[in-house]
Amino acid sequence: MKKFLISISLLFISCAETITTKNLAVTNSIPDHWKYDIPNSTEIAGKWWEAFEDSTLDDVFQKFHSNSPDLKSIASRLEAAKQVYKISSATRLPSMNLGLTGSSRKQNLTAFGLSEDFFGGGQNGDQNSDGSDVTSFSSRNYGLNLSMQWEIDLWRRVFNQTKASEKDYDAVKYDLSYLTFSMQVQVAKLYFSAVESYEQLKLAEETLESVSELADMVSARYEKGLRSSLDVRLTQSSVSSSKALLENRRLGHTFLLRRLEAMLGEYPDGNFLVSSTLPSIIPTIQPNLPADILDRRPDIKSAIAKAQAAAYRTAESISSYFPGLILTSSAGTSSSDLKDILNEDYQVWSQAVSLGLPIFQGGRIRANKKMSEELQKVAEQDIIKTIISAFSEVEQSLFSEKSNTILLEAYSDAAGQAEAAFKLSRERYDSGLVGLIAVLDSQQRWFQARSQVLVAKKTKIETRLNLILALGGELK
Repeated sequence: MKKFLISISLLFISCAETITTKNLAVTNSIPDHWKYDIPNSTEIAGKWWEAFEDSTLDDVFQKFHSNSPDLKSIASRLEAAKQVYKISSATRLPSMNLGLTGSSRKQNLTAFGLSEDFFGGGQNGDQNSDGSDVTSFSSRNYGLNLSMQWEIDLWRRVFNQTKASEKDYDAVKYDLSYLTFSMQVQVAKLYFSAVESYEQLKLAEETLESVSELADMVSARYEKGLRSSLDVRLTQSSVSSSKALLENRRLGHTFLLRRLEAMLGEYPDGNFLVSSTLPSIIPTIQPNLPADILDRRPDIKSAIAKAQAAAYRTAESISSYFPGLILTSSAGTSSSDLKDILNEDYQVWSQAVSLGLPIFQGGRIRANKKMSEELQKVAEQDIIKTIISAFSEVEQSLFSEKSNTILLEAYSDAAGQAEAAFKLSRERYDSGLVGLIAVLDSQQRWFQARSQVLVAKKTKIETRLNLILALGGELK
């Protein structure tokens, strides 16, 4: 039985490092190519946001990396995880302690029926309750001691414990790396949302200006008896609606600016300036095979590290069945006089070996082993879930890439047609061939189509950012 447990323990130790995505059945179904083509491109590396060629965006990321409370929190969490690993690693080394002690004792000998002659002398001075002299004995002792304790890792229990902590640290490191990159993408999305809202704001201002111009023209012709009061009221209604739209756009833009400022660690006063137009250049992506993301995605690497940590803990739980060997040693001096504490003539030392074998633990060891095995199974399933989720994100982003391209072309064409329709309706209205409603309707369609183009441009940028994130970005 013991040989069997030893073999199992060593097997878990050897298997922990071999837990990879290649051992999972899900990897056998990975296709050779993506269902939808990745845009032909060059590799994104380093400061990927610079590929947008937006100097304001560059300033945003500089502030983000310098001031963001979220990034500073991530750095502290990573350092804390590193220290946890160091604490665990320290258990593999002997522990040493240096101690300095001092004690003083005084004992009443008379109370025990003893005289000063019994100890070869004593001290008198105090009196008992009956008036007799008190004989007491006093002693002092000073000691300097250096002790050491070391657990001999016969069954690699401490080794497995340390390796589990190391893999935990790796998992945290990958998790925080992925979180950092995700936050970078969020900042970029929020920034481009603010740029798009600014363009929508300017479009609303242009809409109000155009509608107001038409209203002024209709009012002037009404004064001359060339237009009806109905036309005047229709145009004034359109002006009021345009003013409301403008204010809503201004409110939305300010809200986005304040969110962006908060992420950058700045006071959110809504006065942050962004670019006036969305970028015409969208960063491209290095084409790669589906299997490549297994080595690119930090969240997949994190899941693997967690599974490896769970395997080491399983091996650690198995080693609890075996005896533990601990070496202890101490050396120092002991003297009744403080000045002799460094005198080698007063030195004392001791050495000990303790061997402990668990006999009865109320099922604790067995339950701990079972729990470790089940947690390892959970961690391995988490790898599969993370891989499937990663491929789903990429495929969805690629599909969105294709759909957004079609939508942008359609909205752009619609905007061009709407502009031509508005100009034609104005000409026919001036000629008396169509009513004002046709003009206002075509005008609204034109500005609505232009607004949809802006939304489609922003969505295309967001989709590209999602694709960069899904593929693992520039993270190594």
